[in-house]
Amino acid sequence: MPDFRTTCQIHAAVFAALFLSYLLLPGLPLAAFTLDAPPEARFLARRAAFVFLGLAALLMLTRNAPKSDARQAIAIGLVVIWVGLAISGIQGILRGIAGWTGWFTVVVELGLAALFLPHLGSGRHDDRP
Repeated sequence: MPDFRTTCQIHAAVFAALFLSYLLLPGLPLAAFTLDAPPEARFLARRAAFVFLGLAALLMLTRNAPKSDARQAIAIGLVVIWVGLAISGIQGILRGIAGWTGWFTVVVELGLAALFLPHLGSGRHDDRP
């Protein structure tokens, strides 16, 4: 598994690509789940783009962080994001809201979550009151 620095760089690149996709081609992420892209959905996709940009910046700025509670919190947060997205994707596919093409996205999300699993124990574990 990659070290924390490399894991953060991989995720930052993914989030930067998602930012560009959601901002410039907002119908593309919807097409991944075989969904229509009405103007309202494209508007929300463009707004969500900036969440991805913020996550990319967070990861690039903390990629050199030493083992700490903050670094562990970042790892936990990213696992929660990816697993949550995968669960919502699975739910949408099984309920018939999203198309079968969403399975590829679910697999990628679970793979990205797995990259942070080795870093979950990177907290300080000292004796605190």
